Amino acid sequence: MTAPHRTERGLDRFATFVDAVVAIAITLLVLPLVDVATEREPGQSVGELLGDHLGQFGAFALSFVVIARLWLLHHAVFERVAAYDPVVVRTSLVWVFTIVVLPFPTELLPLADGGRTVFALYVGDLTLSSLALTVLVLHVARTPAVQRAGLVPWPSAAPSVAATALFAVALVLGLLVPAIGFWGLLLQFASGPAVRAWEHRRPRMA
Repeated sequence: MTAPHRTERGLDRFATFVDAVVAIAITLLVLPLVDVATEREPGQSVGELLGDHLGQFGAFALSFVVIARLWLLHHAVFERVAAYDPVVVRTSLVWVFTIVVLPFPTELLPLADGGRTVFALYVGDLTLSSLALTVLVLHVARTPAVQRAGLVPWPSAAPSVAATALFAVALVLGLLVPAIGFWGLLLQFASGPAVRAWEHRRPRMA
């Protein structure tokens, strides 16, 4: 494996690049709503405007929360990174790709004719994003050369693994049983019990 790069400038530039891309992606979510405001018909009240486009506002709120949550998880990993290697860079770029793509299926969510395809695009993207984060967590946890010294022992990777597995289950269930659809994402609430079961079987990562 290629030796980790230890220049602080290089790591800072990469982290700044990732943050900038995420900021742009999360900003793109609101642009369709700006268009909605400019297309307001004469005499139409703000309440009517909001009601007519409730699906778009809901999709925006959902994806804003999703991107913010994913960024916080990636940020938490990078707080423990003092150097980077090809795996850190590549998995982070895959993760960034999923964030950049998310505004596209978000715009399709309110469409009545989206169906299974939109579901596959949206939940599939979330599954890939979670998988990339899990690979990053596992790699950093098992590679002392890229870890920041002086921190408490690395926490368990079980929450990330469980989240990815449940995203995958939700994706498969939604494709096999379309009536379940996005309700399958509620499986994420089962991550706590899944993590506790995992912890009973595996020692905590150091």
